[in-house]
Amino acid sequence: MSSNKRPLVPSFLQKLDDNLLRNKPAVWQTRTHLVLFFAIAFAAVLSLFCFLVFFDARQYSTLPGWVTFTSLIVFIGFVFWLIYLLRFNVFKRFGNWHMFDGLKSFALFFVCIGIMLSVCFIPSLIQTLRANQQFGNEEIVSDINELNTTACKLNYNLLPLKWVGNKYKVVDSGDVRLKNTQVVATDTDTIVTEVFVTDTVAATIIDSGSLRYDFIDTAELRTKLFTEDSVVKVNDSVYVFYACANYGFVNSYRADEYTKNKILSSVELYRTVLHNYKKPDRQALEKRMKALKEKWAVNGRYGYESWNTEYDVNDSYENKIKKRYDFYRINNGIDNAVEKKYEWKNNWEGNLRVFYYITLVFTLLVFIFRHSTAKTFFLSLLTAVVFAILTGLFMLLSYNESEISVLSFIVVYYVVFGAIALSTFGATARRAYQGIAINLFVFMTPFIPLVFVGLNEAIHYRNRYNTYEEQLKVVEVRNTALYFLIAEIAGIVMLLVLLELLFKKLYRK
Repeated sequence: MSSNKRPLVPSFLQKLDDNLLRNKPAVWQTRTHLVLFFAIAFAAVLSLFCFLVFFDARQYSTLPGWVTFTSLIVFIGFVFWLIYLLRFNVFKRFGNWHMFDGLKSFALFFVCIGIMLSVCFIPSLIQTLRANQQFGNEEIVSDINELNTTACKLNYNLLPLKWVGNKYKVVDSGDVRLKNTQVVATDTDTIVTEVFVTDTVAATIIDSGSLRYDFIDTAELRTKLFTEDSVVKVNDSVYVFYACANYGFVNSYRADEYTKNKILSSVELYRTVLHNYKKPDRQALEKRMKALKEKWAVNGRYGYESWNTEYDVNDSYENKIKKRYDFYRINNGIDNAVEKKYEWKNNWEGNLRVFYYITLVFTLLVFIFRHSTAKTFFLSLLTAVVFAILTGLFMLLSYNESEISVLSFIVVYYVVFGAIALSTFGATARRAYQGIAINLFVFMTPFIPLVFVGLNEAIHYRNRYNTYEEQLKVVEVRNTALYFLIAEIAGIVMLLVLLELLFKKLYRK
């Protein structure tokens, strides 16, 4: 019977603990109810601290330190859980072991470890929550556009307004000798002084190098037609591309990825502000610029770092404007806020996989340890390390380090371990090497579908891209991500099915 004097445990949990011990020892031994209670209590305290600490989304993130601290606390909790878990083992003591108890034990181990590991993600979640509370998505984009348009209005006389042109001649993609070279043109082309951009707004240009060509193929032409600011088609094979000067002094990567309004490009700033320039109310704009600086400007990552706001005549127009309005510190604040706001939107799939695989690996290790002797368990770890070293050494000596070879070795090992493990059924007593094979066979099972998908993709890649001519062909669309997702699901399903039908019997033997 469990003690009624557990510190910090409420009476209803102690009653539940006693009931599980009497009626469901296989469930009781995992202490899932206690893990859940203490995890929730620690998560609540941690969330409160993080909520108070992450009060300014503009500042550089201190998340790595908080994650490290939380991970250490969680690891200590994991050790205490193991201590209590190892005090009593229904399976090894041949207690009441009912059908599906093996599945229940594995699932509860997974839940316990998952609950503990999930606490490590709380600082990141709270940081993202606080950033979204402080700044809206549209608000950031609006402020970036206002900063850039205001800077253009206040510094019209400082900005370069002429567009620079470069001439390109389209050649056959197979003529590699001509690509990325220049030659003097032999024909006479018309030199234009105006080029029409978006919404038919004209811009004055400079034709730099009207008598020199850069050679490009049709693929590069399509890219340039999509990405360059403006283009003049001289004839069927000659194009002049014009680039607008940079007027985006403040920007942030992915700031407008989830917004209706987008960050204005340099071309749009030229069209809306500079093309039909009107003298602004400088006093009002300067006041607004000061307010935006107070809203966003933060210091560098290190305390001794500060931005020099003084400039000389040799500075570019961009540096002069950025220093004049402290845009470096403003950009710091905006970048930090955007990074925190979208951290989970951009990385949720990666975080989910980190959580799943760490939880799965630790669950497998705990499950294997609970179902084999300590000696066999540690010999299994040693065997895995030795095989990894020998395999790597063999591949180095044979000058074969391809993915196909690595994955093929894994498949061979899995088959060998499986054969040795199954031989246990014909033995009068299980030997140490058979116990090692069972442990490694169980551990590798959920990853085998992934190995097969990876092997198939590696073989396809080798066959598809083995010659330069093949690389020039259009790459076929492959649902690689979907194949790996199916393999991940198949792996865990395969493990759960074999746990009850095969692995439990092997361990009992």
